[in-house]
Amino acid sequence: MVLSAVAQLALEVERQEPGTLVYLAHYPRMDAEGLQSLPPQVERKLLFFEVYRDAKAFLQHLNGLLFMQFVADYGSCFVSANGKPYTTVQFLSRHAGFMRVAPITEPTIVQTSSLPTANQHPAVMFEVIANDQNAVKTFYSKVFGWTYQSGSGGFAYIHFPVQGQPLLGGIGQADPAVPGFTPGRNFYLLVDELEAAIARATAAGGSIYMPIAAVDGYRFAMIQDIEGNPVGLIEPFSG
Repeated sequence: MVLSAVAQLALEVERQEPGTLVYLAHYPRMDAEGLQSLPPQVERKLLFFEVYRDAKAFLQHLNGLLFMQFVADYGSCFVSANGKPYTTVQFLSRHAGFMRVAPITEPTIVQTSSLPTANQHPAVMFEVIANDQNAVKTFYSKVFGWTYQSGSGGFAYIHFPVQGQPLLGGIGQADPAVPGFTPGRNFYLLVDELEAAIARATAAGGSIYMPIAAVDGYRFAMIQDIEGNPVGLIEPFSG
């Protein structure tokens, strides 16, 4: 039961905590005779290996709803110390090495013919063509903290770091009566929390275009910037 809960916790951390870069849970393999170090491994033990973008991201995980709820639900299944699951923690500074992507479960046989072909040609750039470029740049800086790099003709580029968040696209049926479904194109920006992003947008002079919705496992909304351009907002999700 606890192992299943840990697996679900890891999925939710990946979906909801973009500042958590690596979140791996291991338990000792008792069949690895001759490979164990001394003293012998304790069978009923979990080892978590975690990497965070910064100290703030670690504290957000430690004090966040996901981990706190896991402790509340399953803390009694662990050896306790001062009313909490007993843990030993060591913080590390990376010195050298690398990480390869590797399977985390035992190999399984998969019929590849049943797998869909991977989609190609993802969207990798968006543009907002403004009537008042400086005012619109200021709006997006206030809401999303963007900084700009000037290009030809004063075009303001926004560069983003490479992240592991999966890409998502969709094609829907137009319905002009429904905000977000007028014919045309929408783009969605990844935000940690919809409510906070919407509050920043309205404070900076924008407005709510489509209220928060949760559909098909995605939680999203849309705002309008100061020139009325619709901008989608979406919280972290798994692929």
